[in-house]
Amino acid sequence: MKRASQISLLSFFLTIVSCSSFLNGQNQNKTISKENIKKANRLIPQVVQSTTIRNEAHPLSGKINRFLKNQDNLNDFKLTGLKRNDYLEIIEKQVRAMLKYQNSKGRIIDPVEKVEKYYTTPCFAHSVAVLAFSGKLKKTDPLFESGVKALTESLNDMVNNRVNGNHGDFYTWPVMLAYENFKPFVNKEVLNSWNTSLKSIDISKLYAFYNKEKAMNWILVHASGEFLRAKNKFTSHEYVERMLGFQLSNFTNSGMYNEGGNPLSYDLFARHYLAGVLQLGYKGKHAEVLQDNLWRGAWTSMFLQSPFGELPAGYRSSHHIWNEAEQCVLFEIYASAYSDLGKKEEAGAFKRAAMLSLNSIKQWIREDGSGYIVKNRFPIENKHGYERYSVHTCYNMLATSMLAQAWQFSNDEINELPAPSDIGGFVIPILKPFHKIFANANGTYLEYETNGDQKYNPTGIIRSHIKGGHPQLGPSNGIAPLFSGENTYMATGPLWENSDGTWSSLAELKMDPSNVEILEENTHSVEFKITYDIAPEKSQSITEIISIKDHKIIVETEFKGFEGKKRISWPMLINDGKNKVKSQISDRFVELVLQEKNIRFSVIQPQKINLISSDHLIKHVNGMFKGVFAEFSGNKVIYTLE
Repeated sequence: MKRASQISLLSFFLTIVSCSSFLNGQNQNKTISKENIKKANRLIPQVVQSTTIRNEAHPLSGKINRFLKNQDNLNDFKLTGLKRNDYLEIIEKQVRAMLKYQNSKGRIIDPVEKVEKYYTTPCFAHSVAVLAFSGKLKKTDPLFESGVKALTESLNDMVNNRVNGNHGDFYTWPVMLAYENFKPFVNKEVLNSWNTSLKSIDISKLYAFYNKEKAMNWILVHASGEFLRAKNKFTSHEYVERMLGFQLSNFTNSGMYNEGGNPLSYDLFARHYLAGVLQLGYKGKHAEVLQDNLWRGAWTSMFLQSPFGELPAGYRSSHHIWNEAEQCVLFEIYASAYSDLGKKEEAGAFKRAAMLSLNSIKQWIREDGSGYIVKNRFPIENKHGYERYSVHTCYNMLATSMLAQAWQFSNDEINELPAPSDIGGFVIPILKPFHKIFANANGTYLEYETNGDQKYNPTGIIRSHIKGGHPQLGPSNGIAPLFSGENTYMATGPLWENSDGTWSSLAELKMDPSNVEILEENTHSVEFKITYDIAPEKSQSITEIISIKDHKIIVETEFKGFEGKKRISWPMLINDGKNKVKSQISDRFVELVLQEKNIRFSVIQPQKINLISSDHLIKHVNGMFKGVFAEFSGNKVIYTLE
């Protein structure tokens, strides 16, 4: 349901927070003061600050309340061991790796593309500025001056309308954050130069999507930057108010932001900027509507997060490490807000979600300190699994700019407590507009694509994350044409033989299920049923009953109206670009091992099956894959992943 207008939840509490409160982090929570409550009220509607969230407050209210009730019942909970300064450790390694790519003017030149790309340079400036503000970077370190130079050059480009790749919409936010962080450390001459530039920007020429009304994350990005310019008195709030007003109808009832293609990475991309805007003191006419949407979305995102900290897969830009970095920002903001209210359980859950996200990023750091921007380990020159716009320098610096925000919003006094991804006990269908189902029991998780876009995602089970396993072995995404080639589709799911001897699969179909039904939800076991009417005129249908229990995914698939042979496909990772996956194939199961973590695909019934391992290598965002097919003649099959 679109929410162009909403009932105001609060009307008295929003106040501008000073720049210093942001820069010094949200770590003064020893007592619940009026100031703490004011800060929390910017983000959490007062009507949901009670112990129990009412049904009308959030579509997931029952699941949220049940999670909080069960939060202290997890026996095998293990802390990540990560703290606020771990953000700085990754940022410093990254920017020092980028330093060798900086030219004499201050621009970061990508080593693969051989030119500056997009908004790399302003994000580099922001990342260095946070290191300086934190005290980790001294003014005498050459890296400090490199960051100052990068900010100066970025501002020159903004004023002279020569921003890289027409991506001016993405400059202002990191530029303003860099400005605020560097401000105490630079001399008056430099500061006056920056002030003059920030007053002189012509946004009608700078922004590619200036004054547009369409659903597009770029608009919210540049509007957020304009908020910071207005906050620092370089412009008025008028444009910000107009742009925010255009975008409110793009939020769903669960607080998610939707644009073309229903991309999950850009849902959170838009929201993490807006959450920062609220945290930094926006109190305009849209504040209460944004507060309600963003609070809803924060809880939704925490429930959709993988137990390995990963953002769900969904359309473009999935599997980039900045996906998890934007989670860090959002989750740290809400951890601090709940802590300000003295609500330790909620604060601890959001802190845990942030640390799981950070831990995921740590798995993808290269030897030189930079990141693999996409979750595979191929050389950056291969651009394996890259979007046409993916760039090594740009997307690493985008990630560190996000981590810099997470650091500044972070509060080390908040202790990690179990998050929804640790405990599970839920099935969450988000069918419109995102066509997904998420299920989790006791930290074993799956993502089901109910109507694949057939460019990035096929229809069927696209992600299986088994507790104690390796996330990329699950697999962590399905196979579709963009990365894998024309007419190449595979999910974990059913195929059937046609009368002419060819094969069709659910994965390749673009159709909505006729029925989705939740059968069971508790922390130890969840189960749901999904049915597709493949060809109603032939009475052909496929029903899958999917359950998770005892750290095992169990799928029972029934075919009706099909006469030929049947198969179940499972996409099997062969290598991730650096590490070869060990495999064992028997007559009833396949077991894979990567980095001492394993997964096993087993067919329980029927007894008579033919397990086929394809020799055809398939390119996939996470590496190179092959298909495994369990072939049988009956109408029902049961298989497991564990």
